Amino acid sequence: MKNESSDNFSEFGPSNFIIKTRDGVLVELSRLESSSQFMLFAERVFSSGYYFTGLVYGAFLELLVDYTPEKLSETLNDLGTRGKATALRFASDIQSFPEARRSLYRPPRIISGNAEYLFEPVIVEKVVEEPLLAENEEGTMEIVGMEKRTVSEKCILSFDEFVAAMWASGIRYGIEADAVRTMIASGKSGRLVFARPLPPRSGQDSCLKEQTDRLYRDNSPRELRNGKIDLRQFRNRFPQIRKGERLLMKSPRVLGVPGRDIGAGQIEPPLPLDFDLEQLAGPGTHVERTAEGEFIVSSLNGFLNLDNQTNQIAVTEKIVNYGGVSMKTTGDLALDGEHFEEHGDIQEKRTLEGRSITVLGDVFGAVVSTGGKIHFKKNLMGGSATNREGDVIIDGLASNSRIHAGYGTVSLKRAENSLIVGKQVIVEHAVNCTILGEAIEIEVSEGSAIAGSAVSIKTASPRKGNPTIVSLLLPDLSGFEERNVQIGKRIAEIEVGIEALRKKSESFTSQPEVKNYLLLSGKLQRKEIALSEEQKGHWQKLGTKVAPALKTLSSIHAEIQALQSEKESLMEEALALEEEELATSSGVICSIDSLSTDTLVRKRMNAPSLFDLQPKELRIASRDPGLPEDRLPHSGHLSWKYR
Repeated sequence: MKNESSDNFSEFGPSNFIIKTRDGVLVELSRLESSSQFMLFAERVFSSGYYFTGLVYGAFLELLVDYTPEKLSETLNDLGTRGKATALRFASDIQSFPEARRSLYRPPRIISGNAEYLFEPVIVEKVVEEPLLAENEEGTMEIVGMEKRTVSEKCILSFDEFVAAMWASGIRYGIEADAVRTMIASGKSGRLVFARPLPPRSGQDSCLKEQTDRLYRDNSPRELRNGKIDLRQFRNRFPQIRKGERLLMKSPRVLGVPGRDIGAGQIEPPLPLDFDLEQLAGPGTHVERTAEGEFIVSSLNGFLNLDNQTNQIAVTEKIVNYGGVSMKTTGDLALDGEHFEEHGDIQEKRTLEGRSITVLGDVFGAVVSTGGKIHFKKNLMGGSATNREGDVIIDGLASNSRIHAGYGTVSLKRAENSLIVGKQVIVEHAVNCTILGEAIEIEVSEGSAIAGSAVSIKTASPRKGNPTIVSLLLPDLSGFEERNVQIGKRIAEIEVGIEALRKKSESFTSQPEVKNYLLLSGKLQRKEIALSEEQKGHWQKLGTKVAPALKTLSSIHAEIQALQSEKESLMEEALALEEEELATSSGVICSIDSLSTDTLVRKRMNAPSLFDLQPKELRIASRDPGLPEDRLPHSGHLSWKYR
């Protein structure tokens, strides 16, 4: 195939995928293995001194680099579905590229990966023969010979030849066909960046997509039931999560698309970032993989916790907060969770309500728990701790504060100028405190007022003129005494009633006919005697005669039985009351290993109960020294038990 077109391209190697028709040169995509096969074919065409005429450059580039086996399969399926031909036209013909024409194209310049070409008018020298003329004898001009002469001639470049020439210089991709054609047609001189690389298209990093709106806190003011706005509380500071709820979805990374340099070599895009979803799933969550994707799912009902240190999302039964409780962070808190853990401080005038509350910072505000345990790892300073059904533990100092656990235990290291109320109170060192409890244990008391039923103190001393005052709360036994009197009175009434009924019964049983009937009736029941027919008639007549008396006797006996049962029940109650009274009074004890002479220990009837007094009233009542006869004598130590 020289200058003639042909449909046989075997001289360029195996090329059964190339076909030649009247329409031009085409590639049968169904026979093409990949773009690398076409690239090899094009290389052989150009290196053999040929070029493509009528080049469709866009299709040519597509055949050079785009057709991977996967892309070919997709394209063929699409064409088949739409009923389209599977042959792609990319040129009109393949023709020889003579050296004379090849020499018209100069090498390009490569600058920063781009190719630049200097376009100038192309002048070629051409040898032409011109006739030599001379005048003959007749005076006319005639050709007497031929003369060769070199002349300059302007040449026009060709885009198809330009592509072949640039291929020889290693530029196989990215030629801006329209710009080159325009420059050639203009005939102007100038430099043109005619080929540029195709930059790679970056992929997408793997990322997280939220699957629930519960991941966000709502710090807007809370609306109360009456429609008013409470500026002290936020609407939803701690989002609550349901078991099985999808929290986050991993969006898989998307690989980028490679680019091409002007030599048709691949430019790889940067590899998108990826991460392991398992590393983000903290306690209370798990990773769930389905056809829809990868999800972090809640494993339990609880509260959302985003741990900035481990970078994990967790769902916990307890609420964990690190920012403290203040107007800037949380406002007042009213929580529904089973456990709240606060790592920051609770500021003054802030209220925290919940259940099982642990605070690792200092507390200056009010903490209220409905049960469980209140545990302050540091100090309670000028605030309050109230647990309605549980314990209060303070590892640090409680100063100028109020602590109340009416149904639980209060355990303190050191307390100063504080009011402490609990079913059981345990304090290592109490200074100028008011302490009330059923059972109280204190290592050192300085100037404190202590009231309880069972009090144990190691050392009791004054503080700045204030003595330690211990009030031993005696049980109110008047109820026992009153009930015992009522029981005794009723038993006496019952005994009188029984005696009267017995006398009434005797008045009937002493009657001869009744007495005989009862005697014979007993013998008949015991089968000691047998009656004849005649005696049976007399017996029936006697029974009819004494029937009213027998009925009255039966009623009297029933009344006596009822009174006897009531008496026995009252006697059992009296015995139980005695045991209860003993148990109530036996728990009142006092033990003080070392106490100063001005320490006052007194007995106090706990009626009305000190537990029902308001804080101010309790402070006053606990400092009451009582009457001299209420005070217990001591000499350096005291061990006393109420009897």
